[in-house]
Amino acid sequence: MTELLVPGVLVFIGSLVQSAFGFGMAVIAAPLLVMFYPAALPGPLVAMALVQCLLMAMRHRRQIELAPMAGAMVGRIPGSLAGAWLLTVFSTEGLSIFVGIAVLLAVVASVGAVKIRPTRTSMFWAGAVSGVFGTSTTVGGPPMALLMQHQAAAHLRGNLAAFFIYGCLISLAMLALIGRFGREELVLSLYLLPWTVAGYFLCQQLPLYRIEHRMRPAILLLCAISGLTAIVSALV
Repeated sequence: MTELLVPGVLVFIGSLVQSAFGFGMAVIAAPLLVMFYPAALPGPLVAMALVQCLLMAMRHRRQIELAPMAGAMVGRIPGSLAGAWLLTVFSTEGLSIFVGIAVLLAVVASVGAVKIRPTRTSMFWAGAVSGVFGTSTTVGGPPMALLMQHQAAAHLRGNLAAFFIYGCLISLAMLALIGRFGREELVLSLYLLPWTVAGYFLCQQLPLYRIEHRMRPAILLLCAISGLTAIVSALV
């Protein structure tokens, strides 16, 4: 059981971060799990993201607006199919490098003069890319978070949670179809469940209002960390 302590702690920290910023579980946990406990990827980590987002959606249900998210939800379907296919063709390391570079380029564009507005078209493509990344490597948060980074903190947390519930369900279905989410992954998910719930409830005891005006810089920083760690973990 000692070896299961590492994925538990990583998921706990990831749940804590995602509760605070609306995303980040995979950003924090996935790169280290690749090195220390790859069995948790992608299925069990996606399942824990689903649990965490269900808790967040219940808390922020009054801020959720599904209509603006329609394009992203449509895009998530072909994106998840593509992500599942990529898992059968490319190595995890190769996918991690690709995701890392793509996320870093998006961060650079966001910091610079480029400002992508959340229109129906941009939502569709963000949802599609999130589906590709989320299903293949579990790091599906950055595309949507970057697009929605200018929303108010409560709306950001609620809307991202709603989208990721939908996205995680699709990703888990795709993973089950290709044999990547079966009995072993389910057992590991049940073990990780208390760690996820503990991270969420601990975060609710923190004074989150003090960081709400820093949500956008925090999102950009988390995305940059995500891209860099994905590349480094793949190379190592």
